[in-house]
Amino acid sequence: FYPAKACKTLTHSSVNHYHKFLSSMFRTAVKQGVLLENPCARADAPSAGDEEPAYLNEHDAVKLVEALEDAPMKYRVMIFLLLDTGMRRGELLGLEWKDINFEACTITVRRNSVYLPQQGVITQTPKTRKSIRTIKVPQDCIDMLRKYRTYQLQERLQLGDQWQEHDRLFTTWNGSPLHPSSVTGWFSKFARDAGLPDGITIHSLRHTNATLLIAAGVNVRTVSARLGHAQTSTTLDIYSHAIQSADAAASEAIGSVVHRKQTKRRKA
Repeated sequence: FYPAKACKTLTHSSVNHYHKFLSSMFRTAVKQGVLLENPCARADAPSAGDEEPAYLNEHDAVKLVEALEDAPMKYRVMIFLLLDTGMRRGELLGLEWKDINFEACTITVRRNSVYLPQQGVITQTPKTRKSIRTIKVPQDCIDMLRKYRTYQLQERLQLGDQWQEHDRLFTTWNGSPLHPSSVTGWFSKFARDAGLPDGITIHSLRHTNATLLIAAGVNVRTVSARLGHAQTSTTLDIYSHAIQSADAAASEAIGSVVHRKQTKRRKA
């Protein structure tokens, strides 16, 4: 064996994924009598809450929105949608126009668009059963989608029979499904040019959405449902930092009301 080249440390999330994958394999081996025990049972995987997810604070979120004014319309709409909904990248790219209810101001997540080697861009079911969900969005988001739909129809008319009909919101130049990595690559360069903090990725917009909701006082069960987490405990683990900050703010707020009279008396 030769030592591997130095590389970046895996995130706690990646370690957890590998731990679950290997544990599943060894558990099957034990069941079939190939092994006597599962070696992964002796390894402690890191808790999801041990690693704080990268997200934008309110100041940097404003900087992002201002920088989007000069971005291509397709990518501008993508980023706003991710901020408004907290969707995963694959869920965003899997959206079709029939998933948008313009009257009710809702977006329904029904599919996940991913890339697999030798298969290309394919459509899968969402990550978990609860990932299939309907998300309420602001009227401004719906108005933006109306304009984007008009823009896409104009592009489609110009291409004529070259356009591939997939009903997707976000496509390549000819209407075919967009490669997920192209979105990641575009956003990485955009974030760097906009002067956003290091470590901010396209997935950070999902964390930003959740963190801003919690800071605004939205209960964790609602945040969990909007994110499509299988369990509320997942949300509690990932966003413990935001929950603690919100709890501290709540403590100060209740203190300013309950103990206001006592403070006035001491001053007197």
